Amino acid sequence: MITRRLSVIGGGGLIVAIIFLIFLYRNVQYTQEGTIKVATKFGSIQRVYKPSDGWFTTMSPGWEAYEVNIRSFTETTTPRVTSKDNAALQVPISVTAATNPDEVEIYVRRFGFSELERHKRRNEILHGLVQTEARNAFSEYGAYEIYANQEAIQKRIVEALRPQLASQLQLVLESVQIGNPDFVDDRIEQAASAVVANEKQKQAEEARLAAAEVAAKTKQIEAQTFSSPALLEIKKLELLLEIERARADGIKAHQGSLTIIYDSGRGVQLQVPVNR
Repeated sequence: MITRRLSVIGGGGLIVAIIFLIFLYRNVQYTQEGTIKVATKFGSIQRVYKPSDGWFTTMSPGWEAYEVNIRSFTETTTPRVTSKDNAALQVPISVTAATNPDEVEIYVRRFGFSELERHKRRNEILHGLVQTEARNAFSEYGAYEIYANQEAIQKRIVEALRPQLASQLQLVLESVQIGNPDFVDDRIEQAASAVVANEKQKQAEEARLAAAEVAAKTKQIEAQTFSSPALLEIKKLELLLEIERARADGIKAHQGSLTIIYDSGRGVQLQVPVNR
């Protein structure tokens, strides 16, 4: 009888131990790379855990842990904007950012413990900020200037968004990408494309003209050099210096006979006898 009771007690103890281990396992928390965990007690934030902080438990009554994703994400919105001359267009704008790991506690206090709720509220504000800054940036240029100034528009949006995302959403802005502007009036889009094409052609023609001017100036200088006795003597001295340099290099690198010839058409030449 005693043995049977001990057996029952021993079996019950084993069950309790197993239950305790399961409970312990379920309440051991650790933070993976790319995330941060916020530990709360009865809904009040107690500590923020980073991957380097190691494991912790939420076994005590009232303790919970909430995971916050701090990996980069991209949100795209397509605001409707107008140019400086009131031409309507819409353009997709993609923002890539990440939650600042040093401000996770502020971020969670503002947007909630639920990731779904946080992202919903955060993205609503983010889209609104993008739309506002897009309207401001595009309104500085006329319809025919927008295609040619997309880089300047992108820079303006980045500079305006970075401090706002940091202060209002605890986000670190990584990049802003502007898609192809779509004018409501297709004729404006065609004309704007033509303006860009004409500008590129103008730049190419200006480059060709500049190259031709440089070539003409070079020929003019050469003509003046050989028409002036003093400049011609300087040129001869420069050629003699080249010959001496060639002689020194040839003597240094060659053993045996060496002939240096200066030809006005082909310049300085080294002739090395070929062993037969």
